[in-house]
Amino acid sequence: MLQQPPFRFVDHLESYSEAVTEVSFTVREGLMLLEGDCLSAAGVMEHMAQACAARVGYVTVYILHKPVNIGYIGQVRNFIFSRLPRVGETLRTQVRLKSEIFGISLSEIEVCCGWERIASASLKTALSDDK
Repeated sequence: MLQQPPFRFVDHLESYSEAVTEVSFTVREGLMLLEGDCLSAAGVMEHMAQACAARVGYVTVYILHKPVNIGYIGQVRNFIFSRLPRVGETLRTQVRLKSEIFGISLSEIEVCCGWERIASASLKTALSDDK
């Protein structure tokens, strides 16, 4: 993964299938985008984007055996969150791929803390030709 602390918002790729990828992340002190003892809404959004990137990176490196391209968020829709995660809490996030064509992916993302869904959004991401 290209992201490095304190701007890394995915710890582990927990599972991968063509339709659903799951990642985890524990909110730690010293992270960028903290507000007091909580990860900010911008931090939750960055976590979602990095969850999408983890999925694409896994496919690119381990399935296609190619170098990873730089990715961009193209669109965010329906970003909803019920609360901000606190330092010490672990997020489990599912990325459900809805469509993918010409390096552009549309995914539905759901962020849970324990059994509680704390955020969701639709993200459209794109890959550049840059490595």
